[in-house]
Amino acid sequence: MATPLQLSNPAQEQAVADILSRPRAVFMQGNIDNELAFSGRFNWRWTSAFVSKAAVQLTSQGNMVSLENDYTGADFSASLKAVNPSILDGGVTGMLMASYLQSVTSRLALGIDAFWTRPAMAYPPELNVSYAARYRTEDWMACGQIIPDRGVLEASYWRKLTDKVETGINCNLAFAGIGPGGPMAGPQKEGNVTIGAKYDFRQSSFRAQIDNQGKVACLLEKMIAPPIRVTFSGEIDHKQNAAKLGLAVAIEAADEAVMEQQEQQGAAMSAGAIPF
Repeated sequence: MATPLQLSNPAQEQAVADILSRPRAVFMQGNIDNELAFSGRFNWRWTSAFVSKAAVQLTSQGNMVSLENDYTGADFSASLKAVNPSILDGGVTGMLMASYLQSVTSRLALGIDAFWTRPAMAYPPELNVSYAARYRTEDWMACGQIIPDRGVLEASYWRKLTDKVETGINCNLAFAGIGPGGPMAGPQKEGNVTIGAKYDFRQSSFRAQIDNQGKVACLLEKMIAPPIRVTFSGEIDHKQNAAKLGLAVAIEAADEAVMEQQEQQGAAMSAGAIPF
């Protein structure tokens, strides 16, 4: 008697079932507004250390596609990202970004970041490499970043004063005009210093910052109820003689996967950014 036809492999079925049953392995989110502008994100977590991300934006001003792969090891993290990649113009165009962060000790980490861009084949490619360092303890953190090709130096310091109070300072120094295309007058220095503070109340949070250009900004975030959050923001630019006010109401009705994704994006920061 002939054996029945086997339509699938049990081992493959088990592998697929393990992936699909893994908690929060897939994340999808899409938005469309009244102007028919669409934005969507899709994340697929292959393992606990490796995740692939895709994002797309379709608007009347232009379209954008982003592909990213992140890997987090025991003492390092690596990322590779491409924005609007294409080979249809006779060569590679778009933006490519690669970064690597290695923990030297339990507190010291060193990283390198490379950014390659070529908007069209009519333009030559441009490559910028930056180097970063971070030293972190339980209640303070210091970061530094340098971009030699652009003449940019950035440093920041953050400290947790109490359980409710945090403060930090960020310094950015740019030597404009470095290189063969610089002005005849020679390099020019441009610096910016920003000081900020954060205070956490029981159901609200207050942030404020001021820089050396005369710009003052503050933000108050209030949790009215567990799903409702109200945010007030204001900014005064004394140099430009301008002011801005903002009000936002958010209703967090998403599941745990969406909320976790939003928290991770908000917590992500560059090597030279104040972490609030």
